[in-house]
Amino acid sequence: MKRIYLLIFAFYFAIVVNQAFSQDGLPYYVDGENLRRAGQYDKAIAEFNKAIQREPTNYRYIYSKAVSEFQTRKIDAALNSVNNVIRLKDDFVAAHLLAAKIYQSKGEHDRAIYYYDQAFKYETDIDKKVGYKFTVMRKLINDGDYKGAYERIKEAKEIAPQNKDVLFFYAKLSNILGYYEEAKKSILELENHLKSLKPEDNAKYYYELGYAYYKLEEYEKSREAWQKSDVPPYREKISKFSAKYFCSVALAYYKFYENELSKQYVDQAVKIQKDFPMAHVLLAQLSKRNSNHANTIAHYEAALKNEKDALRKFAIYDKIADLHLESNNFEGCLKVISEALKIRADDTQALLTKANALYKMENYKEAVEVIQTVLKQRVDEATRTDFMFLMGLCGKKMGDKRIAKEGFVAAMKSSLRDAAEVELKEMRELAELEKQEGND
Repeated sequence: MKRIYLLIFAFYFAIVVNQAFSQDGLPYYVDGENLRRAGQYDKAIAEFNKAIQREPTNYRYIYSKAVSEFQTRKIDAALNSVNNVIRLKDDFVAAHLLAAKIYQSKGEHDRAIYYYDQAFKYETDIDKKVGYKFTVMRKLINDGDYKGAYERIKEAKEIAPQNKDVLFFYAKLSNILGYYEEAKKSILELENHLKSLKPEDNAKYYYELGYAYYKLEEYEKSREAWQKSDVPPYREKISKFSAKYFCSVALAYYKFYENELSKQYVDQAVKIQKDFPMAHVLLAQLSKRNSNHANTIAHYEAALKNEKDALRKFAIYDKIADLHLESNNFEGCLKVISEALKIRADDTQALLTKANALYKMENYKEAVEVIQTVLKQRVDEATRTDFMFLMGLCGKKMGDKRIAKEGFVAAMKSSLRDAAEVELKEMRELAELEKQEGND
């Protein structure tokens, strides 16, 4: 019996001694934490090492050492330490967040994203989980990875379906990716909450709703939503989805006999607003093109035979040239306008007609030569802009990006701005131009 008591005593003594030994690192850990908070990171690391020597599997000691190493820019050492922490306790959220920050500092963003996703996996606080997804989402948006950003915000929506910021970005990214029904549903889920906000605060939500409706061709509903977004900076964005805007673009292309392009834009204007007067006027003008003007031209040619006054002859030539352009007879137009220019060689409207004819005949280099000759003269700003826009069209057709950009940029401060903007967007030059304007 006495032997049994001795064995029990020895067993409990061993447990007590082991517990005392296992806590042997605590004083060094406490000293290290105090030094770390005081900004004495190297001294803190020395204390953490002493603690770890005594308790090599204490993940908190190793984590604090990793934090201090990271703060002293010992990146590889910090990474080694934090990986050890994760091996010991893979659900320790702070370690995954530290690993993410370390990889961010190394520029290894894919690895950083992996560890933010791991932090999300093990975190129990909903708001923090959403925060981790937002951090990853914003990085992916900056990188242009909208699909990846959408997947992250979708995960956030699953755990925080009433979070207004989550629903907003879910709608925004859905719109970017063409998931318009999803975008619409996301904002509509928020509508009761939005009624309590000021117009400047709820504008961004209604902008996304209006955009979704627009893309779904529910134009009346898109107008209703956008009326609630009628504040800067959304006002200007919304204007680019109006019938007026599309007619403005259509009119520019009409001016330079790009009839098919013009028709596309005016048709969109009518889809948006069936009763928009300017759209129907422009459709009427387009319907006159490609008509046979042979009889009208014959009468003008008969008038020329007996006309002695040079200026009146010039005016008749000009009318005939326009009729040939209307009929897509570009060679006939060029021949007639050349006769007109024998009378008034420096007439800018006649030279514009000539440049237009050459452009439609695909003689782009010759058209540019005519334009550049005119631009050396003193001409009014509106006329200059017309020539510059046409030069941009020629440059585009020739594949000369420099000439195209020069022409369209010059037209950005004129009535041709909307069409010039469309062209620069196609060339992916508009964002750079806006950035330059913002720096001025």
